Amino acid sequence: MSKRILYVIDSLKFGGAEMLLLGLLDAARERGCEAHVAYFTPGPLEARVAERGVGMTRLSTRGLRDPRALARCLTLIRDWRPDIVHSHLIKSDLVGQTAARLSGVPRIITLHNTDPWREKKAKSLMYRALTAGADACIGVSDRVTDHVARTGGFRADGIETIVNGIDLQHFDPARTQPLDLVRYGVRSGARVVAVIGSLTAQKDHENFLRSAAILAQRVPQAVFLVVGEGPLAPQIEAQARGLGLGPEKLILTGAISQMRELLLALDVMVISSAWEGLPMVLLEGMAMQCAVASTDVGGISDVLEDGRSGRLVPAHDAEALAQAVAGLLADPGAASRLGAAARDTVAARFSAEVMRERIFALYDSKTRPRRGAHHQPGAPRLDSPN
Repeated sequence: MSKRILYVIDSLKFGGAEMLLLGLLDAARERGCEAHVAYFTPGPLEARVAERGVGMTRLSTRGLRDPRALARCLTLIRDWRPDIVHSHLIKSDLVGQTAARLSGVPRIITLHNTDPWREKKAKSLMYRALTAGADACIGVSDRVTDHVARTGGFRADGIETIVNGIDLQHFDPARTQPLDLVRYGVRSGARVVAVIGSLTAQKDHENFLRSAAILAQRVPQAVFLVVGEGPLAPQIEAQARGLGLGPEKLILTGAISQMRELLLALDVMVISSAWEGLPMVLLEGMAMQCAVASTDVGGISDVLEDGRSGRLVPAHDAEALAQAVAGLLADPGAASRLGAAARDTVAARFSAEVMRERIFALYDSKTRPRRGAHHQPGAPRLDSPN
């Protein structure tokens, strides 16, 4: 049965949850469903959503500080009449789930991270109160499911683990040309090490920078890229210079949309995070046969096996991270074997099609027969918030 699905998400910048959303929009179209996206922070993915013919509504310019965000979401639900509301990330969970509950619309939450704020009683209680009674909760890894259940977000038997998945036809190194990094200031012949992700506390860029400072002494030809956007960009740049990493050694590239091409151009991809769920960039890197060195947080060790498909090190341990990266740079043959095993792992266990089939089966099980006819196709775009 054709459905209307309202997706509520914190931003349309590059990120794991956002890239997962694009895949769900494609899956909705393939199944004859209509979709609409409500969001808070604009970004380059707005164009990709528009290319898919999907309507968008910006809920607020001030996040949760703007009480009109809830009013806008309620108006959108009233006017567009979705069959189900599916929210991603905390702001969108709080606003989207509250609006859906007040409107009597079935609702689903995807839990993306082992967020440390869940350990704080006041914040955890507020989240539970506002999201109570969700029709379904999805954890993107067993570690996320266990963390949320342990901290009281939802009962363990109320969370279904549906692991993130990757489209291997899209992320195929045999069909991709590496990105020319000279445009970003990378000199010819450099060994390129990159961390990719939002410039936020979760990604622990300080850990990456400290490991880069160690590596710069041991591997003089190494160049380090910080790929992504976020509020910590000035702080990261200042920390880099304080560690002696000048602009010829460490480059903040901003967001890069050509992810496959970027991944193929790297010698090593690093994940330096303090906490995670199951990062999409990890699956993308593994699918592109990257040599990966990562902190052992969240669901990462459920995917990446130390010494077989990549390297795992403790969180916050810059020396261990530097040693892991140095080992990969010193032995390209071993790095290549790890990359090949990484792609095999993704192919065997992390299929995008399986993920999407399970999510849409959940939609089918939670939606109710509609009374009356839909509005005509083509959701309204509400006025941009002031």
